[in-house]
Amino acid sequence: MFKKLFIVSILLWVITLGIFAKFFISGSTSKSSDQRVAIHLAPTEKDIVLGEMRTVLAAVNGSIKALSKGDFKETSIAAKKAGMAMAVDINPALMAKLPLEFKKFGMSMHGDFDKFSTDLDKGMNEKEALQRLGEITNKCVTCHANYRLTN
Repeated sequence: MFKKLFIVSILLWVITLGIFAKFFISGSTSKSSDQRVAIHLAPTEKDIVLGEMRTVLAAVNGSIKALSKGDFKETSIAAKKAGMAMAVDINPALMAKLPLEFKKFGMSMHGDFDKFSTDLDKGMNEKEALQRLGEITNKCVTCHANYRLTN
């Protein structure tokens, strides 16, 4: 009897783990009418993600403005605002709803901002800085072309 209960318990645990893994990879998604992947979030969760996107946009804007003045220190400060530190407090339940590729784009982009900030502090030139910003914003464009947030 104990052996059967043990086997059933292990099977239920494996099934639960499998379901969680599938959900972690695919998130809460469907195909949208414009053929992008629709990510289904509660209104407050959508507000959080959109708030992060506004912070990133403000960091890009601040970086461009500072670069236009040749102020690399201010560019570094602006870029750092969109780094990994801003992604620390995200709710695990919200993260589970995001598809894996979306999470990879986001984490990669935050890491890129940190590296950009560090490289600016080490003496990156204006041409390299603009090229790096173009590479970072290309991730934004790609992500927005592939995903949309819905309630």
